[in-house]
Amino acid sequence: MSGRSLATMNVQRLSTLAALALAARLFPNRSEEPFRHASAVRDAHFLLSGHTHLWNRYGELSCEDTRRVTRLLWHRPARLAILAAFRRAVEDLFDSPDLPEGFAALDDEHYLVTVQQRLASLVDQVLEELDGRRAAADEGRSRELALQGHFRIGTQIPDPSRPGNGVIQAHYVVDLPQIQAPLPDLGKPKECLRLQVPIDALRAIADAQDRAFGQSHRRKSLERLFKHIRRADGSLLADGFLILDAGLIRVLSACTGSGKSVLAKLLAAWGVKNNLVTGIVVPRNDSVLSFTRAIREELHALGLQDAVVVPLISPNSMQEAAEKAARSLIEEGRAQEADEAYGEFAYGCAMQAKSTNTQDVDLWQPGHERCSDFEGTDPESGETRRHRCPWFAHCGKHRHQLNLDKADVIITNHINLMSGRLHIPVLAEGDVRNHMTVEEALLRLTHVLLIDEADAFQATGFAKSAHHVTLARYGSRQPSALQELHDQFSVRAGALMYELERYVHPKITQARFLAESYVSNAAHGRIAQRGPNERNRQQLARRRLIIPRRWDAWCTARLWRAPDGESPTREQIDTFRKLFNPKEEAQLAGAKVPVVPGVGESTREHLTQLRTELLDATALREGTDPVFDNVHARIAAAARPLLDEHLADDGRELLVDLLVRRAYLEQIRAQIEYVTRSGTSLKASGITAANELTEMLEDNNQWHAAPYGPLGAPVFGFTAIHDIEDKHRTELALTSFAGDPHAYTAQLGDTTALALCGQRRIVLGLSATAYMPGGTMHHLITPPTWYVPDDITGSLVLRSLTLRDERNNPIRISGTSDIHRDQAHQQMGRALWSQHIVQHLKKLASRPATAHRARILVACTSYVGAAQLAEGMISAGADPEMIAVATRASDENTVPAHYRRRPAWYEIPSDALERFPHHPTAKVLIAPLTIAERGLNMVDHSGRSLVGEVILAVRPIPLMDEPAQLLALISSRAYSSVTRLADPAETLRDLAITSSSVHEELFRSHHFFQSLPNKVRLSIVAEMLIGIIQLGGRVRRGGDRGVLYLADYAFHNPSSGSDLPRLIRELREGWSRSGELELLQNIYGSTLRAIFDFADERTSN
Repeated sequence: MSGRSLATMNVQRLSTLAALALAARLFPNRSEEPFRHASAVRDAHFLLSGHTHLWNRYGELSCEDTRRVTRLLWHRPARLAILAAFRRAVEDLFDSPDLPEGFAALDDEHYLVTVQQRLASLVDQVLEELDGRRAAADEGRSRELALQGHFRIGTQIPDPSRPGNGVIQAHYVVDLPQIQAPLPDLGKPKECLRLQVPIDALRAIADAQDRAFGQSHRRKSLERLFKHIRRADGSLLADGFLILDAGLIRVLSACTGSGKSVLAKLLAAWGVKNNLVTGIVVPRNDSVLSFTRAIREELHALGLQDAVVVPLISPNSMQEAAEKAARSLIEEGRAQEADEAYGEFAYGCAMQAKSTNTQDVDLWQPGHERCSDFEGTDPESGETRRHRCPWFAHCGKHRHQLNLDKADVIITNHINLMSGRLHIPVLAEGDVRNHMTVEEALLRLTHVLLIDEADAFQATGFAKSAHHVTLARYGSRQPSALQELHDQFSVRAGALMYELERYVHPKITQARFLAESYVSNAAHGRIAQRGPNERNRQQLARRRLIIPRRWDAWCTARLWRAPDGESPTREQIDTFRKLFNPKEEAQLAGAKVPVVPGVGESTREHLTQLRTELLDATALREGTDPVFDNVHARIAAAARPLLDEHLADDGRELLVDLLVRRAYLEQIRAQIEYVTRSGTSLKASGITAANELTEMLEDNNQWHAAPYGPLGAPVFGFTAIHDIEDKHRTELALTSFAGDPHAYTAQLGDTTALALCGQRRIVLGLSATAYMPGGTMHHLITPPTWYVPDDITGSLVLRSLTLRDERNNPIRISGTSDIHRDQAHQQMGRALWSQHIVQHLKKLASRPATAHRARILVACTSYVGAAQLAEGMISAGADPEMIAVATRASDENTVPAHYRRRPAWYEIPSDALERFPHHPTAKVLIAPLTIAERGLNMVDHSGRSLVGEVILAVRPIPLMDEPAQLLALISSRAYSSVTRLADPAETLRDLAITSSSVHEELFRSHHFFQSLPNKVRLSIVAEMLIGIIQLGGRVRRGGDRGVLYLADYAFHNPSSGSDLPRLIRELREGWSRSGELELLQNIYGSTLRAIFDFADERTSN
């Protein structure tokens, strides 16, 4: 096929053509006649789905074909990973004149290919065309430097009292010489398919560092680790090498305190000595700083002072991270380290010296500089153009990104690897690249990538893949996203081009009106929240996810009078969806309309009338709210001629309810999508309230090899909060989830690395809890490559702690809500102090073996709950100076101190909890489980834990309507239930079927824990065990025996049928049947035995 022909095709057709050709090349002939070659549309779609980990033959492909597959994934529009969208793209291609010779449609599922010998050449031509287009698009993102002339920019000054949020127009007069600054040259991607790391070399490095610092823990940790490390089959490492292979993630599962961090630092040092670049990915920004400081000191001890260690966090977070770290270290009395931490990330802005503004305010807002948005007028055309800051390429804000090409060790955090971008242009294989992702940069630059807390990395992916933005609240003073957007637009509309202003304004107004109308009518029961098969479900369920199109097939079947058990046709559903589409192409006049049985030729007329009423349902009629103005009655009247006369009244009522709800929600979604298309222009004009909505859609569009999980498509819906006991708590939020963090984590070094840089990469995941079958967010779908038995660093005992209130009733927090939950927290705090903590603190302090750790960590599920527990303890007589409570790390920045009522207890920001053991009077730390369970190294210089026991005060049950939880649960259930088949397209179809059934099962169930399907409850318990194991790690460091108490009566209540001991026993039985129990016992050793002992002991009780 000629290059000229390819040049006329759009990206969708090019990608579709390449997928069809590649499928015909790589998959077997699907024709029963040997004289012709037929290929399956599903095979081609599988290639575009990105789920290469499901393909048994993927590893057997030639290097050339593997690169063809992954290059195609890099160019593929995400929507083509949706099977239905790909089918439409195939139909479009076969109907177009662009279709090359040698391809023909056979039926809906297959196509014929007569050019097998030229398929590879055709695919290569298409990929070259796509490469060229991407390079041209990237070049178009370049902006000139603002060197000479007059420039302006709108700077946002935080001011909560102003709807426009204080946007001030700044002016810059610049006259600078051309600044020559070479771009970082990332060169060619590193080639490294295998590393053989000599363990003796690591020992030598550990010895040298220990001697330099007068310590011994590195060598001890290393010896302990390699003495006990096992391969997945249980065999010891006997050859003296740690062998790391590129491709799917390799996982080392080792308990807390076993020396994983020591190993990571030693591997980095060994890499520097052998001219290898190591990337280390840690959970948070503060971890980036601490790892950077430690590795630099250890490299200096080896005489490697010239080694470059780059701490890579988002440039927009650097100044905040510098100030936060310095403040924390100063409070600990470590002034020199505070200076070093501040110098690591702090920066200034030279451009501010060139600025003037009429309000005479400081325009520099660190982290919010718009370095590429200086508006200047082109002297020749007179057009407004955007420029980059003249100091852009050598500004302190970007200094760490500028040093990437010189780095020996690069340290970043989980979220920056997943979604960060380089703010500066770089060279890659001779080409200038703008906006390269951090992910691609690290995969290009490093030989090996180490991910600390790999299971938390995957969980971060789920949190990032799910979004929730509140659109309207009924009778609330707290503004919603649409209200803030409307208010800001009113102030800043004049900063927009007139055409854009007139385009956006009606859409913002309509979206806000519809959202607020929806919550008002829902609060008064005028818009029902139920669906089919839910007629007995009480509306007391306060929070539920609504997918507007979920009941399309049910509604279509009623309108077209389909017999029971018979599904509507594709043409009927397409026509039904046109009823809600106001665009001209959706009009029924002149279109083919499926006839409704018994209605005949008047079908079009009645459907057109119904469409008119449905579109009017979301429009103001002479200033009257449509629902209040009897829109239900008008829609019912329009639908009546189409419905079977035998359809029951409740079926008719439900149909009308669903039609009204769909009309509202579909229009809200459409108007928001229209607004977010202009998100960049709105932000540039100071209308920042659209950012959250824009980011929601942009995140879902970010490239991933597998953009959608087992469901096979993104889910956009609404979370409706409705309480019939309190109408003022009604809310509506936009909710979405997409992505496949399970596949992303597994494939990072394989498909993702190949797509982004053409080389597989070694990725080593380190974690204590990456293997927990049944777990949702934290269980990796790739089993451990190596493990270190849990028994080597102390033991854990699990005990029940049933506390009683003043009426001698057991105290239960989980399952309560509102004021009852607040009271239960305070009751728990009082009982903990008076019935347990006082005695146990005295016991710990009185024993010489435990006096050094006479402290107690209490974990709950929220910051509010932590404060309420503290209030309860103080009301029971606790000295407030003995209580420390974790607060959000951002609180001190967002709420000025003089506005806050300072509590009686000691507050510790969540990113500085390791200060707790060093406080002179605090003996009890109360913190949410999510921050207490990981990354807290509260140990002395000998590595012994400084905490004597841990209490889990609240049973941690996630909200099942949270998008991240839903996505994780659906994906994990699908992956755990499906067996990989020889035909990967069939495996992918089985995944979709399984995940859809899980999705439906969750929709139909009450989301109270004891009412959930049993498999869902077991998944939640598996996640709970991960939290318990991690939390227990805080108290067993250094070989100590740790005790973890479960205090919430919801853990133990046998009458609920969902008590923890019973569910643990069911989990164990499931693991035994599936053959997973043996590996679990090998990994978690005495900790898992303690958990099983706890479950078995409660059987007799």
